[in-house]
Amino acid sequence: MTSNSRDVINEDCGRIVGFYSGVGKVEGLSQVFIHEVLNDEDSQPVALVIGFTEQVVEVLFYDENFDTTRLLYRSGKSFSVGVSDKYLGRIIDGFGNPIDRLGPISFENDMSVFLQAPPTINRKPVTRPLTTGIKIIDTMLPLGRGQRELIVGDRKLGKSTIATDIVLNQKKAEVPVYCVYVLCGQREQKVKELVDTFEQNNAFLYTTVVAATAGSSFLSQYLAPFVGCTIAEHFRNTGRDALIVYDDFSKHAKVYRDISLILGHVPGREAYPGDIFSLHAGLLERAAQLSDDQSGGSLTALPIVETQEGDITSFIPTNIISITDGQIYLERGLYQKGFLPAVNVGLSVSRIGSQVQPAVLKNVIGGIRLALAQHKELQKLSQLETVVSEAVKKNIHRGDLLLELLKQPKHTNVTYPEQTVLFYAVENGFFDDISQEQWSEFKAYLLKLLESRYIKVLYTIRSGVFDDVVRKDIEVIVNDFKQEFLSF
Repeated sequence: MTSNSRDVINEDCGRIVGFYSGVGKVEGLSQVFIHEVLNDEDSQPVALVIGFTEQVVEVLFYDENFDTTRLLYRSGKSFSVGVSDKYLGRIIDGFGNPIDRLGPISFENDMSVFLQAPPTINRKPVTRPLTTGIKIIDTMLPLGRGQRELIVGDRKLGKSTIATDIVLNQKKAEVPVYCVYVLCGQREQKVKELVDTFEQNNAFLYTTVVAATAGSSFLSQYLAPFVGCTIAEHFRNTGRDALIVYDDFSKHAKVYRDISLILGHVPGREAYPGDIFSLHAGLLERAAQLSDDQSGGSLTALPIVETQEGDITSFIPTNIISITDGQIYLERGLYQKGFLPAVNVGLSVSRIGSQVQPAVLKNVIGGIRLALAQHKELQKLSQLETVVSEAVKKNIHRGDLLLELLKQPKHTNVTYPEQTVLFYAVENGFFDDISQEQWSEFKAYLLKLLESRYIKVLYTIRSGVFDDVVRKDIEVIVNDFKQEFLSF
């Protein structure tokens, strides 16, 4: 039995010798390759090869109730899906079949879902920003097109909300970003909620959803991330920018662990099989910024991983952290304090960092990390000292305003020119005479004012200009609005 021969031996047929819940072992196939599709007597695909030994071939069946008396035959083909722009606005299952009752999807070409990642020679550095509309990410943890950034944290802390908001924000992107959202092992209710959110925000104009729920077959859940990645690669390979969300890799890893245990593989750490790392690494390595002679497209990946009790040192989180270009860590303590999104900046990192951040925003928020670190130390000092100087009180208050500014309700994206105005105003003390409670309400009104009356200033900032004229405009805007706001 070999893994590199793709010649179909017609007389070869396989007999099922073990079967449980869609996972099986087959004897009688002398030559197969990994991820080859096996057919039935009618040449219909019924199973996928995921491994082999000298005696048997290990397969996953399309149907968990497959008749085990039937014979299997080689197809000589890897599992493929059609690739087309017509996937936009559609909801498909882990096999690439539409499940939204909008009819079949037409396509001219198909691609194997198990392609290798682009080699280094076909890539170029990540230099273009992927704006998320989430202030704490765009300022402290900027993302680039072609980056791989992990979103990690305990359940119910807002990991999927962050990913969803990033997708929603691409509606405002100057250069379009085509999105693929993969749901693996999730509840059907969560799929419905996500679809409703996308429909309400017109996100399906540029988005495809791949949904393999917890009730679907092992094979569907196993394939879903690969199918989603292949659809996203279609946009990347045609010179466009794509974004894929894997929600989530923890459940995908558990599915693969269950499959491996059923097949009798030797369990490793936390009972996961030894090759789980290469499975996810192969997927994430396919995210890339291609060089100009390879279309110049990009694919950005946002895998999601769930932790237990905040433990990011467990097997799957550490695996994915070692593969990605950074992580956004959500902390329960911040969530319970009402700091949303509950991103712990100290434990989060974006290794692409400031090299992709818009220059205007980068210059304005350069001192924020230091200011927040000083704020934390000054708060500790104020708790120990009975008398605190006015300068310390002023710095603590400004730090409180910065922290309040970083808070953001879900589905309320803020453009980077708007962020530039807000952070510049706070850092330069324009709001020092306003209480933290007032500022919580004030910032929302200021955003509405910017969007309705001062579009010209935002356009100027977006064009890369932040000169003395713009600074003066911001000061005038803030002062005028403070008078209007405080008059009520």
